[in-house]
Amino acid sequence: MRVLDLFSGIGGFAYAGQLLGGFTTIDFVELDSYCQQVLRKNFPNVPIHDDINTFDTSTRFGEYDLITAGFPCQDLSSAGKQAGLGAGTRSGLFYRVMQIARQVRPKYILLENVANTISHANGQSFQQILYEIAKSGYNAEWGIVSARDVGGCHLRKRIWIIAYANDPRYYRTSKCQANSKWTETISEGYKSQPQPTRQAHTVANTQSIRVERHRNSRQQEQLTLGKTGLLDWSDTGIRLSSDWRTFASQPMLRRGDDGLSRRVDRLKCLGNTICPQTATIPLNRIKELDALFQYS
Repeated sequence: MRVLDLFSGIGGFAYAGQLLGGFTTIDFVELDSYCQQVLRKNFPNVPIHDDINTFDTSTRFGEYDLITAGFPCQDLSSAGKQAGLGAGTRSGLFYRVMQIARQVRPKYILLENVANTISHANGQSFQQILYEIAKSGYNAEWGIVSARDVGGCHLRKRIWIIAYANDPRYYRTSKCQANSKWTETISEGYKSQPQPTRQAHTVANTQSIRVERHRNSRQQEQLTLGKTGLLDWSDTGIRLSSDWRTFASQPMLRRGDDGLSRRVDRLKCLGNTICPQTATIPLNRIKELDALFQYS
């Protein structure tokens, strides 16, 4: 699949796609200059665009099969100011992601953010995200997966939202719609909102046996929507090496050096990036969906 990677950071999604296979990143969009250096080193043949607001996609219809976007979390994180998705917020760049999606019309969109997204503002921010996805002509399903699920020593719990095009040109045939277990309606709260498209209600199926079997009490408490698409994909990804504790994080010999070069920049990048092995879980789900839609 051809991938447009927005808010690329140091290339976590691109590396996850390489680990899993079947994904080729053809454009990065990343503002930070140090992250750009890392991207150029590890992905020298992939163009880097420096600003999502000026990235011109008006002539790129059909060029990408997948958009990946770990959009800014500062206004949704429990550690931040809780400003939400409003105008002028960094997390509000989510709307720019969806604007790009409407222009290039990928088959799939993969969004990543902090787990608090699902309960921020008593669930209203998450409802707005789902509404914007549906309004753009996409269905969605989502799951909360952490680095610990793939063998990491830290939690790094994140919500991953997969949106897939509700369009017959992208394998969304009537047969597929009838046989798929993954479609349902958004919560009753959307009924009072204007619906720009006929498909704007459809998001995810919560009656699936698979969903009900894997949902636990902790997940139930996190959800504020009456009907949800929270899924458990945590057993389908690539795990971290079990030898991670043996990896050196500091030089073995100290001279005039006090550690790694550009330590602050590196730590900032690592703090903002995704765990690539975790990303292989929703990416693998996208491959499953693509096979399903083509078969159907």
